[in-house]
Amino acid sequence: MPAYSFEALSANGETRKGIIDADSARAARGLLRAQALVPLAVEAVMAGNAGADGASGTRSTTLWSKRVFSSTALAIWTRQIAGLVSSGLPLERALTALADEAEDERQRSLVSALRSEVNGGTAFATALAQHPREFSVTYCAVVGAGEHSGNLGLVLERLADDLEQSQALKSQILGAALYPAIVTLVAVVIVTFLLAYVVPQVAQVFAGSKRSLPTLTVVMLGIGGFVRNQGWLIILAIILGAIGPVWRGLAPVFARDLTPCG
Repeated sequence: MPAYSFEALSANGETRKGIIDADSARAARGLLRAQALVPLAVEAVMAGNAGADGASGTRSTTLWSKRVFSSTALAIWTRQIAGLVSSGLPLERALTALADEAEDERQRSLVSALRSEVNGGTAFATALAQHPREFSVTYCAVVGAGEHSGNLGLVLERLADDLEQSQALKSQILGAALYPAIVTLVAVVIVTFLLAYVVPQVAQVFAGSKRSLPTLTVVMLGIGGFVRNQGWLIILAIILGAIGPVWRGLAPVFARDLTPCG
């Protein structure tokens, strides 16, 4: 049965939004009226257009739009659906429960679109593949293997474990890179301050002297002048140097999340 997103007015004038199952838009309006609601807008929730506000996570989503599920939210959602399916609840009912409990409108629309596809006879992995920004190739393949083997609940549990471990690894890498980054930043700020402000004052002391300065002092004065005039180049080089190693460490971890479903 198709799902429809609706916006309606209650008897006390409050605006209500949600998802309702009906055979057609006309039937959906009838169900709303039966609940003493005045329908304002009723739109079909379709795969590839999951939500009235053009939610991301569909094929029409732009590259820079925000994903419906963050890495943490996806792990939690997978754990929830794994628990429901493992307890013996049919997949369609599990998706219905998660759609009803979703607090975010975009998540509710996405899960409702998945439910509509599954309810129409589409395999769960195929329904997930309709939203390539939300579910990676690995995610879709693992779910498909669970469906074919008849152990979808167990496979989803293992998948949730993998997502949580991946998220924990990201946190560990970021935490390990944070301390040296802070120390480096403080050291750079101190050295920059010395070269840009302290060294010029020392140079003024020697300016009135006719004696030749030591080579090391001349070099320091030259570096100080370069920092004052081209300091932005140094800052840019430091930023790139700090980001490079961190990105190389995180790239393999993020690759699974960024690879779209085929």
